[in-house]
Amino acid sequence: MTQNIPEVQDTGAIKSAEFVKLTIFNDYTANTTANIVIDNTYQIYTSGNTDWTALGATSNTVGTQFTANANGTTGTGTAYDISIHTFSSAYKNETIDGDVFLALGGLLQVGAQNRDLRVTAGDTIISLSGIDTNNIFVVLDSKIRGSEVEVWRGFYDDNNELANTYLRFTGIITSYGITEEREGQNDNFTVAVAASSYKTVLSNRIAGRKTNEESWKVFNPADTSMDRVYAISGVDFDFGQEPKNQAYYGGGGGGPGNPNDGGRRQRN
Repeated sequence: MTQNIPEVQDTGAIKSAEFVKLTIFNDYTANTTANIVIDNTYQIYTSGNTDWTALGATSNTVGTQFTANANGTTGTGTAYDISIHTFSSAYKNETIDGDVFLALGGLLQVGAQNRDLRVTAGDTIISLSGIDTNNIFVVLDSKIRGSEVEVWRGFYDDNNELANTYLRFTGIITSYGITEEREGQNDNFTVAVAASSYKTVLSNRIAGRKTNEESWKVFNPADTSMDRVYAISGVDFDFGQEPKNQAYYGGGGGGPGNPNDGGRRQRN
């Protein structure tokens, strides 16, 4: 049995909507120009000497997303193979910056985002409900974690036309969860993703290399710079300071200057 979602009345009274763009990286290794396949979607990683505009891009700028209109041939540029999903809480399809956002109405819920004068860390939750059994495989077969997410808010005028939009959140999906509800013989799923702002991601990023022999040789096996780290670990060095006077207290017989003479001797 199929249940239809009832039509929402008085949609003209709704003056704002959320628009979500999800960019999924199908392969974390960038493709060379020769591996570009027609009709696939890509994001330029390095421009190189490739003429990306001849393959369907609007420019050769790094980060430009495009759908290839031809197979790649030669060139030193590289691009990521991506999938783009766009949807909104609006009640009719809208186009923003050339992307058509599918109208999902109340099936899409977007959490609050902080708006400060300075860049601050923040997280948000985006949930999509009403997914049936035939479509949940799309979620399970996608590399959602690590994907880029952008959230716009749009405002409608008195004629129910989208008048203004602004980008309110950009970040990366850090986790997601799926819940299932069964009514009779029908299964409905809700997918909720947690997204962190770029500032949060950068704050938690670990950069550089550890100062030990194993980590140092990952990039260059012949590098011996850190071979003696374990030998000198725990040793205190007073770099640049004058040698300190050390006092010896003897415990036995002997003449003056003998550290065992029961007296005291200082040395520099």
